[in-house]
Amino acid sequence: MNFVMSPTFPQDAFQQFGEIASSFFPGPVSDENLYDPCAKLTHFQGAWLAVRYRYQACWEQNEAFKVLFADAMASDLYREWSVGEEYNYPLEQSVYTFFTNALSVFESLGFCLYFLGAMIDPKKENFPDAASPKRITLKATCTAFNAGFSYASISSRLMELLKDSGFKRIEDIRNILAHRLVGRRHIRDYGTTRPDGIRREEFWHIIDLGEDLEFNDELLQRHFNEVNSSLTELIMASLEFVKSLRPAAG
Repeated sequence: MNFVMSPTFPQDAFQQFGEIASSFFPGPVSDENLYDPCAKLTHFQGAWLAVRYRYQACWEQNEAFKVLFADAMASDLYREWSVGEEYNYPLEQSVYTFFTNALSVFESLGFCLYFLGAMIDPKKENFPDAASPKRITLKATCTAFNAGFSYASISSRLMELLKDSGFKRIEDIRNILAHRLVGRRHIRDYGTTRPDGIRREEFWHIIDLGEDLEFNDELLQRHFNEVNSSLTELIMASLEFVKSLRPAAG
């Protein structure tokens, strides 16, 4: 390990998963690996490492956003009127980078699991896209695991992830920000019975999302908590899966 991960990352469990899972593959310099047309070990290792990189980027952007938010709120013009591209640009970039990496965390783990499944599938037929990596998606991994390892908790966890509202929100936001539109801070003022007569709402508006994100220094933290919770469950289920198969590998 050449860098220190966020303290929230389940490092020990993920490291153990990687070590046990790697034992199911032929050695790096073996003929079986060197002449494997699907390069299963290479794909597995690259995706395993990508999970760490993408998660770390999410954590870093979450922390950076809080600093950027504090700087922006220190400006009277931005605080009252959202005036100042010098604040809008870095805030939007932080939001964009966070959600791009947040979705990639799960896509990378799914890619990693697909090649593990392709390696150990007893029928050698439930993971047909190992020879066509560009076709591998989270849904493809979910389908393959439910076909080859329906008994495993990781299979049900993958299905639950695809239906999870928090994951769907991350996917929707990422797809909008990556392909079409940027978000922007908006302010709504309402008349109320309060002494000052005004109630203010601040939100991050993303066209086509169908909902607005509450704009404060916790904007990304709320989604990071969802990433952390879902990923930890998937990693624990992945570790349980490879542990259950380890004796048969001996």
